[in-house]
Amino acid sequence: MLDVVCFGEILWDMFETQPRGGAMEYRRELGGAPANVATGLARLGAKVAVVGGVGRDSFGEALVAHLANDSVDVRFVVKFPNRTGLTFVTRDASGEPQFLFYRHDSADLAVRAKHVIPAMGRARWALVGSSTLMTRELARATARFLDVAQRAGACVFVDLNVRAHLWPSRRAMERAIGELVRRADVVKASDADLRAVSGGATGLRWLARHAPQATWLVTRGANVASAIGKHGSVDVAALRARCIDATGAGDAFIAGALATLVAVRALPGSASWSAPEVWRTALRAGHMMGKKAVSSPGAVTGLVDLGRVRAVIESAASRRENRSAP
Repeated sequence: MLDVVCFGEILWDMFETQPRGGAMEYRRELGGAPANVATGLARLGAKVAVVGGVGRDSFGEALVAHLANDSVDVRFVVKFPNRTGLTFVTRDASGEPQFLFYRHDSADLAVRAKHVIPAMGRARWALVGSSTLMTRELARATARFLDVAQRAGACVFVDLNVRAHLWPSRRAMERAIGELVRRADVVKASDADLRAVSGGATGLRWLARHAPQATWLVTRGANVASAIGKHGSVDVAALRARCIDATGAGDAFIAGALATLVAVRALPGSASWSAPEVWRTALRAGHMMGKKAVSSPGAVTGLVDLGRVRAVIESAASRRENRSAP
């Protein structure tokens, strides 16, 4: 069985570069939050697949090859006649990205409910993000994916990736995202995401109203991250890092945290699920991955030499096994 199946966009991020004295150039890097998370998980040793759409073009072929080279299972990637999605990325002096999307009628938006088959849900965890809710047909495909995953017994991890300007209204956004997080076992959100979806209200109150049964992972940039749930509340400070590019930092954080839950077999109702030290390790591993992600342009470029992250996760798994041994 797969550990995780990630559903959503698979595309290329195009970064502008200007060699000294040369003309402006662009370099492509893996993009799309689910693809980024899947790659991070695979590099940490998890068995992970991705569900999404790419075009029958050279960009699509290169994306599938990139993912497969990282040991991500690509059998559920659907190939369409539509062109592969692209996003152009610029960064300010502090490394914060701005995105210009070239995704009109692109392959990542072409996935429909009819393309979702039961085999896609056969995993311990199913990961979806709020970005697949912004078109009616893709939202239906998202719901279908969650249906097959939950019928197969998968837990649901929801990544809030709130871009309020892409929605027709804040009310429509809050309603759709609220319905999504009600199905979640874990919700990951930044404080900026929570401010956006709640209209500036206290984000934790919004989560308490819409996802009261879930565990919440709340990140605050370079500050403390929190895990709040049945175990209580634990906080872990972010690691100091020089930020070259913040693109994909949240995706890397998710990969570290979710890889921890997979390794210690933390599922709702289990002893691990209620153990504060498990969530503390999940936050720590998330921060370690996030620090690596911001060290280089591109979401997954810096996710190399992960021995220390794996050691932290493996140590937590070993401690849990020892405690459960007769």
